[in-house]
Amino acid sequence: MDDINRLDPLPDVVFHTGDLVHNGNAAKYQIAARILGGLRCPLHVAVGNRDDRAIIRSTFAAGRDLLSDTPFVQFSVDRYPVRLIALDTLSETTNMGEFCDIRANGLRAALAEDGAKPTALFMHHPPFEICESKYRWQFDSLDGIERLRQALEGQSHVLRAFCGHAHRYAEGKIAGVPVTSTPSVAIDLRLGTVPDGAQSAPLYQIHRFDARSGFTSEIRVAP
Repeated sequence: MDDINRLDPLPDVVFHTGDLVHNGNAAKYQIAARILGGLRCPLHVAVGNRDDRAIIRSTFAAGRDLLSDTPFVQFSVDRYPVRLIALDTLSETTNMGEFCDIRANGLRAALAEDGAKPTALFMHHPPFEICESKYRWQFDSLDGIERLRQALEGQSHVLRAFCGHAHRYAEGKIAGVPVTSTPSVAIDLRLGTVPDGAQSAPLYQIHRFDARSGFTSEIRVAP
């Protein structure tokens, strides 16, 4: 967080892709909220499998609720040149991902509202195969991934998707949309290869958007 605050210019927004705390009790979220309250730019949080939906919803800023009257935390942030949509990929029974018809239809409706505005998705579980992982597919079944794929089919304004959960950097695609997973911020939980000299330092990703060239991304080492 301190490293983000030193960036010049500051990011327009920070998006956390879930598992904000190790297990979702109120006391731990109070600590997280107090620490993250020091960020000098807005913060949004997509829910991870270790998160409590209700506490995330009540504690951290969200955008326009896409699935009101449901437990799912899906929202849209529309005040930037790129629309940011948080998806809820939590399974009710396991730590793996799920994406039901309700969530898929909510995403489909949100994307239909403006088919011209560039859009990026943020979710916890990667919806692509990570061959080097112990869990190559990180959803309960391929059905949830297929529902997400169908919701994204033909949505050319969806330019990128960003994920967590895998604790490593990985790349894939769904419905032609490039998807990446971010390395774990927690050093002792990180998997996969990391940049030279970064074995004992936190990592995070910076994404830049240009209307002509799209997204460029980098992994930054927090000194």
